[in-house]
Amino acid sequence: MRFPLFVLAAFGLVASTLFPVQSYADTFSVNYLAAGAQTSSASNHVNTFESGTFNPVTGTTTFSGSGITGTYSGSYSVMPANVYGGAGGSGNYIATAGTYSLTLSSAVNYFGLWFSALDQGNQLSFYNGNTLLYTFTPAAYQSLIGTCNGSNAYCGNPNAAFQGQDSGEQFAFLNLYDSNGSFNKIVFTESPAAGAFESDNHTIGTLSSAPLGTAIVTPEPPSLLLALTGIGVIFLTSAVRRSIV
Repeated sequence: MRFPLFVLAAFGLVASTLFPVQSYADTFSVNYLAAGAQTSSASNHVNTFESGTFNPVTGTTTFSGSGITGTYSGSYSVMPANVYGGAGGSGNYIATAGTYSLTLSSAVNYFGLWFSALDQGNQLSFYNGNTLLYTFTPAAYQSLIGTCNGSNAYCGNPNAAFQGQDSGEQFAFLNLYDSNGSFNKIVFTESPAAGAFESDNHTIGTLSSAPLGTAIVTPEPPSLLLALTGIGVIFLTSAVRRSIV
């Protein structure tokens, strides 16, 4: 059977559009801690957005004397604890309905944060200078943990002051580890239509291995699609060769 070249070209375009294969400059290991955990088990270099760890005027933090300065810039607000954020149910947390960045004075390979009131609009992008290394979106985490159905331990604020409130959204501490490189900038983005991006206990470190936790695995492209794409390429190559001969 022979296929017109335009049919095969169209097939390739549709396949690549519907099922894009995302590749990144670095390989990241992403995992989450037990339900209710709100601090890192891998590093104590943390910014809690409290006085003494965060300067609201300059937007800077030293991450508990880590020797690294972090500078926050862009569209964000530091807010007192409420149903949507604030580790421990007290103090402050950071939120945005747009985009802000955290720029580090030295590169690290680990970042942890307490994701609160997680929604589909939350996104984290990691950079080394202007080079994008990796982007994390909550879709994989949400599908792995499951829906909020009244019995999911990750759903709802776990702190006593707001126990069980906002039960339709997930709360968890995430670890993100660059296994073959390092980064010096993190960009936090929220789709305004989805809500806000709330987080707390931003933690950095340079680790020798990925911290312990339950792994989040990014889904691979469907094997059937790869097979069909490969077949399409073979047919296209064969058709081109025939036209040349």
